[in-house]
Amino acid sequence: MVIHEYYYTEEKSTLHVEFSTEEDGDNFYRVLDIEFDSIEYYSPTIISEHDILDIDEEFVIELLSEYLKENDLPERVSL
Repeated sequence: MVIHEYYYTEEKSTLHVEFSTEEDGDNFYRVLDIEFDSIEYYSPTIISEHDILDIDEEFVIELLSEYLKENDLPERVSL
């Protein structure tokens, strides 16, 4: 998994992630917006809204890995 971009929007309490999987190669990427309640649920560690502002790419990969165990991948978007 390759994370292209991620940021947290405090107004919406949403983490926006643009990423690609190995099957996407260099031609596609995917976009996922995860609400804070889901971030708390799927997070590999206990996290608060204050902590979410300091997350790193490793955390995002772990979060997506857990999230995608129970949810489908979002649609592919062409680069």
